[in-house]
Amino acid sequence: MTEDLEAKSDELREMVENHWRNLIRLSGLNPQMAGEEVFRFEAMIDQMALTYTPVQAAWFRSTVLALRARYADWERTDPDALRQALKVTGGGKGTATAWLANLETPASIDLRDQLDTFWREILVTGIPNPKTFEARSAQFIGKLQAQVARLPQPEQDGILTRLILRNSEYIALAQKDREVLKAQLGVFVPSPSVSTAPSAIAETAVRATIWYSIGALVRAFR
Repeated sequence: MTEDLEAKSDELREMVENHWRNLIRLSGLNPQMAGEEVFRFEAMIDQMALTYTPVQAAWFRSTVLALRARYADWERTDPDALRQALKVTGGGKGTATAWLANLETPASIDLRDQLDTFWREILVTGIPNPKTFEARSAQFIGKLQAQVARLPQPEQDGILTRLILRNSEYIALAQKDREVLKAQLGVFVPSPSVSTAPSAIAETAVRATIWYSIGALVRAFR
């Protein structure tokens, strides 16, 4: 570990603290924006890691992950103390931020490739009627839950929360523009004359579907 990166510890802590201040404030105003803040922050971390050597990048990522996990656990166990430490007044709390703590928890398993494979199979064979699709989806999710059952509950919640958000996105896109979803998952590549981008109306519907039931997200795994 280099001295330069060790000197950045305080800077990284401040960066994660500011990230959590944004999450708390946004969650009380707009859950969609709070969720997007998580993914924006992760994209920023990926870009910053590219500026380091492999050894430095490994330290940088592990430090940020540990800090995010610390504040996520703090949010779960004593949210009032966290807000006092961060000097944040107002904002979301309880179910409004519990699912964000899930997203901030490091995960040792990534099930998204399995979800993508499930959707490719569905798109190739044809999306069945709602009742059949619901049954197949429940069976598939049950299989994934079994894979993470041995993990600590916070990590399980984090993995499954990300899975639900991704699955919600696919369901919404399948309803509005199935060909775009096929292209996104590599099932079908449209001809150059076919637009690969959903219309503004479809995009709005997709985003609304993803975030509409965020309040129930945590309850699904408790």
